[in-house]
Amino acid sequence: MALNWIVLTHGSENLMTKADIPLKTERLHTVAPYIGKMRPEIAGWAIDTVSKPGELVYDPFCGSGTVLLEAWLKGRDTIGTDLNPYACLVSRAKLNPYEPNNSERVHVLLDKYSAFVEKIKPTIDLDEIPVWVKDFYNPQTLIELLAWVAVLKNNNDEFALACLLSIAHHQRPGFLSYPSSHTVPYLRTKKFPPHDFPELYEYRQVRPRLEKKIFRVYNSLPSIDYSLSRTVYQQDASTLELPRKVDAIITSPPYMGQLDYARDNRLRLYLMGVEDWSSLNKSISPSATRFVEQFSSCLNSWRKNLRHGGKLAIFVGTTTNTTKKRLD
Repeated sequence: MALNWIVLTHGSENLMTKADIPLKTERLHTVAPYIGKMRPEIAGWAIDTVSKPGELVYDPFCGSGTVLLEAWLKGRDTIGTDLNPYACLVSRAKLNPYEPNNSERVHVLLDKYSAFVEKIKPTIDLDEIPVWVKDFYNPQTLIELLAWVAVLKNNNDEFALACLLSIAHHQRPGFLSYPSSHTVPYLRTKKFPPHDFPELYEYRQVRPRLEKKIFRVYNSLPSIDYSLSRTVYQQDASTLELPRKVDAIITSPPYMGQLDYARDNRLRLYLMGVEDWSSLNKSISPSATRFVEQFSSCLNSWRKNLRHGGKLAIFVGTTTNTTKKRLD
């Protein structure tokens, strides 16, 4: 079967201009930060262009789930794949928020988690934690953070865990680390030296900050059809076999040579249990040559999974980080 291609590039004639893009973005898109993600408005436009309500939309490089969430919001079933465990976590969190209109249940749930956290805290030994991780936190805060991560993982609460990882580092009061950047973890101690900003290095309680983050998203949940299917696989996009043909594939491949997806999420990945981020980076941040080889396998897989008459829409950039030459 021949694939029906729609290749959309930055500056392409068939891509919307800024003036055409609506500015409304759902709060669910802000569950957790992720580098290099597609604009929700662009994803929504693509979904409207190549699919219909009730159809199945697949994003093989789903990242933080922008396409998946927009597809769900627009009444589509969704499937996503990604090799990055942090990306899969964020995608699942967006697709599986707490049930709306039941804030009392959320408070009860957080109370239950807090009780477990207090039991776990005495068992945490910071001597077992890498120095580079300890450099980001007040020791008391780090113990509490690690306890919360353990409890949320044990309870398979991916929505709360994604919210927790979203506040893992920044210099603002609502975050947990010493002064650092938000999306990518780099300490900013030169700009905010401890002797001038001692309050930024004090213990930061986790529960109130996590609760505030959760309810900031929860209180803004849109009306969505929870009966629609939403699935995210941590899997190579070239190996997925589906029992049902997909109606549309919409994706933006990794930025070849421009972004290091594991390195730039290394602190959040460590908290998730991924200690060797450098090995992961080789598979999820491929070189241009390696990616072209992998992409051929992906196309073969997509040809098998896409229904006859289905559409494939790919968003790509036009430059590389090294040569700045056009790829066309």
